[in-house]
Parts: sequence; C-alpha cells; structure tokens
Amino acid sequence: MSAAIIELNDHEIRLARDTAVLARSPSGAIIRGNTIEVGEQAIAQALLNPREYHNRYWYQLDQAPLRRATRAARHHADLAFRQLEQLYRDAGKPETVVFAVPGGFSKAQLALLLGIVEACHMRAVALVDAAVASAAAQVGPGRYQHIDMQLHRTVVTELNIGATVERGQVDIIDGVGFDKLTDRLVAFVADQFLAQSRFDPLHQAGTEQLLHNEMPLWLDLLNTQREIKVHLDFRGSRFEARIAREEIVGVAEASYRSIHDRLSANATWLASSRLASLPGFVDYHRGCAVLGDTAVFEGAAALAQTETPTASGLSLIASLPASTSPTITSTPRAAASRAAPSLIATHIVSGARAFPLSADGIYLNTDGSISSTANARTVAQAKLTGNGAVISAENGATVRVNGLVTADSVFGAGDEITIEGAAPVYLPVCLANPDAA
Repeated sequence: MSAAIIELNDHEIRLARDTAVLARSPSGAIIRGNTIEVGEQAIAQALLNPREYHNRYWYQLDQAPLRRATRAARHHADLAFRQLEQLYRDAGKPETVVFAVPGGFSKAQLALLLGIVEACHMRAVALVDAAVASAAAQVGPGRYQHIDMQLHRTVVTELNIGATVERGQVDIIDGVGFDKLTDRLVAFVADQFLAQSRFDPLHQAGTEQLLHNEMPLWLDLLNTQREIKVHLDFRGSRFEARIAREEIVGVAEASYRSIHDRLSANATWLASSRLASLPGFVDYHRGCAVLGDTAVFEGAAALAQTETPTASGLSLIASLPASTSPTITSTPRAAASRAAPSLIATHIVSGARAFPLSADGIYLNTDGSISSTANARTVAQAKLTGNGAVISAENGATVRVNGLVTADSVFGAGDEITIEGAAPVYLPVCLANPDAA
C-alpha cells in the first residue's frame, strides 16, 4: 500500500492517500491546564480564550518556552506534536508517511520536525518541498514562481522546469498571511453591520468569533457572486448586512500588492488553490495559473511508493521528475510586455472613470486619481506621441507595465500599469467605434 502524504502548512495540515484527503486540521491550539485542544475545535474558540490560544507553533517551530507554559505544552514543538499526532490518529495511523513542507522551514526546523515525527511513532519515508511537489504533476517546461499564502506569511518559490522540477530561490513575505488579512476583513464586515444594522459584532467576543467562523464561507460565495447578504444571530435577534465583492477585494488589495511587488515579470506565476480562492487574487495577478487542490499530493505520489525505512537523517527533496502530460504551460509575461502594442490606447481607466490621453499628457497619482496637472501625489505622466502612448515616472516612482520595469515605456490598450508601493491599478483602453469593422 502507498504511503500517506501529509502537507504541512501553518494555515492547515492535510493528510491524503492517492489524492483523497482523509483528514485535515487548521493550525490552532488551546491550552487548558493539562489538556490541549487543536484544529477546528480550537479555532472555533480562539477569541473566547485569547490567552490560551496559539497559532504560531508551525510558523515558529522551536523549543523556546511558551509565554504560559504548562506540563501539557512547554513550547511550540509540543503543540505541533499534539496536532500531528491527532491528525495521524484521525486518519487511521497509516503505516508510512511522506511529508510535503513549505520552503520557509529552516534546517533546524526540519530536524525538529523529524524528531516530532518519530515521537508520534510515524514511519516517514520522504521529505519533499511542497512547491516542487505541487508543480511536478501538472506543470510543463519553463520558469515559474509558485505562490502560496500561509497563516502568517506568503512563500514565493522559484521553479525551473525541464525534464525535472528544480527549486530555485525561496522568497518569504512575512506578515502577509491569512491571519492578518482575515483580521482586516472581519473589521470591514463588522463596520458594515454597524452601518447597516446598527449592530457592532466586535463588541462581544462571541459575535466576533462568529464573524471569524463564517468568513471562509462568505469569501467562497463572493468568488461567484458580486454581492451577498450575510447575517448574525445574537440574543434572539438577527442582524444583516450586504457585502460587495469589490469591497472585499479592496480590503485585500494591500496584501495582493505586497505579493505582486515580489514577483518577476520573467516568470509564469503559479498560485496555490488556497490562495486563488481569495476573491480577486487571480484577477489582480492577470495571467496567473492556478494549481489544482490536490496538486501537492499528485506530485508526491511517486515518493509515496518507496519503502525507505524511517530515518532521522532524511534529506529534503528539492527536485522531482516533471510531468510528461502537463495541464499548465509557461506563458512568460516579459515576452508579451516587450512586444509592440497591437492596439493604441486612447484612455486610461482608474476605478470607474476613463480619462482621455492627449499630447499634453495626464498625471497618475498615488491615490488612484488622474489629473491634468502634476501635484505632490503624482507618480507618472502618460501622453500620446508619434510612437503611440508612453508613460514616464515622476517624483522618483517606479512604473511597471504588465509587471515589468523597462526603459521602453510604450504601452497599449489591454496593458496594466502599476506603481511600485502604490495600490491603484491603471488600465489603458481603446475607445471603439461601434460601426467599425
């Protein structure tokens, strides 16, 4: 029988066999005296027990003493052990296990992980980079960046794929994770309840917890709906609010921008399914390919067939054979950016307004506004020339066309203009004649 595969991620741990997920557990733990509750049970009570709640033990996997250590849990490793042991037990204690781990784990953390695995009486047969495994079964030759958001950070992993999938540089974006993003989304939705129903769900820990519990479902609905009606029940009354998709995307935009600024225009972007499930992420990163939900398990399947005995000296696998029948192929953004625009831009869209281009030029500002004269917030000038529409940076700003910074500032309709460090996205368009052939 093939080994089970465990995907370690500080947002959620999953255990699968033959791509079928047998058990899953979000990362969270509550310590009460000599008892520890982990996973869904802990997450559902996090805000009701803030002093006892922990969710950084995979992110900061170590043996440093907890701020409120007990006999049950002295350090983060104890909490990781408890969650891994419960997941293993819930899945029926599979005989052998392959571990897929994110690129952010240090050598010391990997060594500690293997010690925890042995303490759980698991028989580990392989340790593989999760980004490499995710690409191995689905992605064709080319240069890629795999993007995965975790609870406390985002990991961007460079992948070079030919006959094999080879891991390159790993970029860690600390502070850009589901934890802080969810806090911002909860605060926004709470404001909508206050404005629309005169009800403040953050006033009570119980209703704040309900907001956090319901948020994943609401985000999932907003992937396919422009607006949803949400409700909370409190003390016999129901309170309602309407939430628009574009508003949620606006709240998340700062996180999206932080990720976008760390990506290369010379690579094809691969988003994990958990990251792509956030409303607007794929739209914001145009051209981004989305990996399937079971990609990591498909890629690690060959490793799950090995009979290598458990060994504390297992080395991290950062290379796997590439797929011979990929479903995702490389589309480097830089190549498209270097090509001459096929359609000359006549206007630039910002928000819901379109501003005409002219030889005199218009000015793009950090807040998304466009003006006819420069001001202190101006970051770029766009104008029409004999060579088409061109853009130039102002006030020391860095201008990107389709994510690429180049000396060639010509742009066309359908391109995307962004300013490094600023949230707005400017979209050049061509005003069409409805009677044109």
